[in-house]
Amino acid sequence: MREDLDLPDLPDPTVLIKLHGTFMVIAWILCSSVGGAVARYFKKTWVTQQYFGGDAWFLYHRMYMFFTWLLTCSGFIIIFIDMDGWQDNAHAVLGVTTFVLCFLQPILGAASPPGHTRQIARILHIVSGNVSYYLAVANMFLAVGLKSANLPEALYGWLAGGLALHLIAHAAFNVLDYMSRKRAASQPILDPTKDASYSRWRKVTLMAQMIGLLAFTIVIVVLIWRT
Repeated sequence: MREDLDLPDLPDPTVLIKLHGTFMVIAWILCSSVGGAVARYFKKTWVTQQYFGGDAWFLYHRMYMFFTWLLTCSGFIIIFIDMDGWQDNAHAVLGVTTFVLCFLQPILGAASPPGHTRQIARILHIVSGNVSYYLAVANMFLAVGLKSANLPEALYGWLAGGLALHLIAHAAFNVLDYMSRKRAASQPILDPTKDASYSRWRKVTLMAQMIGLLAFTIVIVVLIWRT
């Protein structure tokens, strides 16, 4: 009997788990971080640009958050197809909580009830978005420790790097926002057709954030698929 007989490659039994991780990393490390930054710091940037009857920042925000929502929902469905029943661990609990908050985000964002209720819906949208981001990132750290995921410990460092870059970018945006408001306060007349001060630096910071997070995302996804 020939010992060198070629045998067909067996399908990877962890492919759905890897897809789940890939979708979540792209959704939260990249898309959610950039989409949240655009909504928070760029409302007075691209002021002369309109798309579909709305401001440019709103379109960019919706694009990134749509992919966050779509990838999160897809990853949530995929992992339930792969797993046999409920997994009683912290990762599963945080995952369901994050999914619920993410699923409700478009509803809260689109809600426009009358009176003070509209402001409450807006606050809930902002708070829910920030909470879901940090829950999602924390859940990725928990996923690395799962035996069933079989992920390398090096992912702890790369996830921490992505989170650190997110926080550094927000710190830079806040400094620029403070400088912009300080300059605006010294100018009695503002031209509504011009971007706020330091908008060019905000764009540079956003581009650096996008490139950096994309690099972290690629490395993390590669490590997921190499296991």
